[in-house]
Amino acid sequence: MRPAFSSRAVCAAVLLSFGAAAAGESAPVNVTSSRVSVADVWPECTPQACSMDLGAAPPPGSSSYIDAAAIRSALASAGEKPPPGLSGVRVYSAARVLSPSEAGELARPSIERALPDGVRLNSVEAKSKLTLPLLAVAGEVTLPKLPKRAGPLTTTAMLDVMLDGVLVRRVPILVRLNIAARAARPDVPRGQALTLVIERRSATISTDGISLRDAAIGEVAPFKVQRTGRVLHALIKSAGVAQVLEVD
Repeated sequence: MRPAFSSRAVCAAVLLSFGAAAAGESAPVNVTSSRVSVADVWPECTPQACSMDLGAAPPPGSSSYIDAAAIRSALASAGEKPPPGLSGVRVYSAARVLSPSEAGELARPSIERALPDGVRLNSVEAKSKLTLPLLAVAGEVTLPKLPKRAGPLTTTAMLDVMLDGVLVRRVPILVRLNIAARAARPDVPRGQALTLVIERRSATISTDGISLRDAAIGEVAPFKVQRTGRVLHALIKSAGVAQVLEVD
């Protein structure tokens, strides 16, 4: 779903174009995609030529100049003869400026999808104003590892900003959460029984073990082998399985 054009963003694009024309640059254009094509700078092109790529669009809110030689080369590659008098074009990348709270609302759905069970989102905002491509959308968000501690927490998430399905920027988002007691419980509490998997060359052995401390999935923790009392360190694969790292 494309975001609505804000009057502020549209006005900015119009003013940029007017300024370029006033400076004597011919045929300025505004683009909203991540790449510039021949169709953007010469709409009269044939379908085959229109799809030819002229490079990455400039950063949002800024411009770049595509010279006539680059356009002629793209047309020639498509088998089309360049028209007489073809000139270079200044390309402006349309942008929108979001306040910290507006940027937070853009990121909210992605953050809510990433939260584990028992963690509630209280508020979200960017750390500063953001200048983004006009049609950019929120992608995935990366949260830091949350502590196993109930109560309020303020942390920073990283939001992927996407345009045309391509990552164009990663921005920090300030996130205020509340961690419920059930989410604060360790994945593997001290005293929990797990299956310890031991790999020796071509053989795989399983035995029962007891966790010697609170631990999380993906962490290396000590376990006592129930049968022998030996202490081994193992990588926790799930709440019920850990893989022993080394056995003498």
